[in-house]
Amino acid sequence: MAKRAQLFDGPGLKADLSPMIDLVFLLLIFFMVAANIITFPKDPNIVIPVASDAKVPELVEGRIVLNIYIDGAIKDIKGTSLTTEEVTQRVAAAKAKNPNTRLHLRAHKDVPYRHIQTVSRASAVGGVPTIIFSTYQVSN
Repeated sequence: MAKRAQLFDGPGLKADLSPMIDLVFLLLIFFMVAANIITFPKDPNIVIPVASDAKVPELVEGRIVLNIYIDGAIKDIKGTSLTTEEVTQRVAAAKAKNPNTRLHLRAHKDVPYRHIQTVSRASAVGGVPTIIFSTYQVSN
């Protein structure tokens, strides 16, 4: 019977794992960059309200994100001021590209409802009646 040392000695196969480790790091970097691209920039001047029944929507694709400030100003995520007519035009253009377009409103917690209603109506006129309101979740 052969001894154990004789069975495993010699020029056997060796696996070089360094390419696999490089690949794992590259995938990690890719997903970290992709995760930052998916998120929307948040305006620190808008204080989002807290809701006890808030839910995180699963589908992020096809959103138009608008910020409504306490004075009623409407701005997109780049900080460009918009009128209600421009909101209607932008929503209609997005709806033409993607039929599943939704409006994502980030309104300050103290903004009067009439400003939210104005933007909601402009969105509906543009063909997008579905609105997502930003809220923070309350952890139980």
